Amino acid sequence: MFGTGNKDNPMNWSFRIGQLFGIDIRLHIVFLFAAAILVGRAFAKPDESIGLSSPFDALIAFFILFAMVLLHEFGHCWGARRSGGDATEVLLWPLGGLAMVRPPHTPKANLLTAAAGPAVNVLICIVAAAILIALGGLGAVPWNPLRTFMPIDSNIDVNESTQFWLRIVFGLSYLLLLFNLLPVFPMDGGRMLQAILWERRGYGPATMTATFIGMVGAIVFAVFGILTGAMLMIGFGIFGYITCYHERRLAKMRELDGGVNEFGYDFSGGYTTLEGQADDAVKTPGYFERRRQAKIEARERREAEYRQKLEREVDRILAKVSAHGIKSLTAEENRILAEETKRQQGTKSS
Repeated sequence: MFGTGNKDNPMNWSFRIGQLFGIDIRLHIVFLFAAAILVGRAFAKPDESIGLSSPFDALIAFFILFAMVLLHEFGHCWGARRSGGDATEVLLWPLGGLAMVRPPHTPKANLLTAAAGPAVNVLICIVAAAILIALGGLGAVPWNPLRTFMPIDSNIDVNESTQFWLRIVFGLSYLLLLFNLLPVFPMDGGRMLQAILWERRGYGPATMTATFIGMVGAIVFAVFGILTGAMLMIGFGIFGYITCYHERRLAKMRELDGGVNEFGYDFSGGYTTLEGQADDAVKTPGYFERRRQAKIEARERREAEYRQKLEREVDRILAKVSAHGIKSLTAEENRILAEETKRQQGTKSS
């Protein structure tokens, strides 16, 4: 099923492939075409510059990248929930992953949410690097950001299978980390910059500054893509510019409202839907809200059942007292009767 919402918005052309931890995982329809092109190119001419000597190696590397992006976005979801917010959806599309999260409208919550994605890549890099060091020494780790799949030590056997795939894992995670930490809105580095400035200057000025930097960066990406023929860079530049423009428009609307009815930070507005949050007044309850409501309803049912059971037990005890006297009660019956009498007295006094 294609995503609900405004079908005129290309960002909604996606379908659900599963759910994990209450978070829907969706694939954008364009992702399938891009994946088919990449896999086709990999089979036609494997990228030997990073050691992929066969089409199947390229295919495995593609799925590793897919898993990396998914884990990265789940990091954002974890950060949002850890900060007291919610996460409802992850969308995978040609330019990477998009997390629909709603952390509390505070600088710290937004900083944690933005930083949690790159933190996943840091953790993956640490684990892969530790194993590589154990197998081949410090020189086996491809630290050089310009050669992220080649070991620093030129004497390392680059064809050794275990170390080769560990370098692929490290290199892909390393590239995602470096790319996402660029201080260009709406990437994670830009979001983190916005949260840091928000703490010092307020939400509105922070957003305007971060989006200005993002728009300049988007133009640079697009120009670089045009000069080098990199369609992915051109697409990212266009997407980044539109996202920044969207966020700036929302910030100005918020300022015109005098700060009233603030919409709160929302990756989904800047990352996923490209639709105005102002038009999104009525929203489907998220995972945490549904879970909270379910817990409340279950607790209320248990309390009602317990109260009915207790009332029946008290009636039985009172009948026993009436028939056989107070001395006929057991210790447990005396306790129940004393607690109920105390509760009734407290209710009347209040």
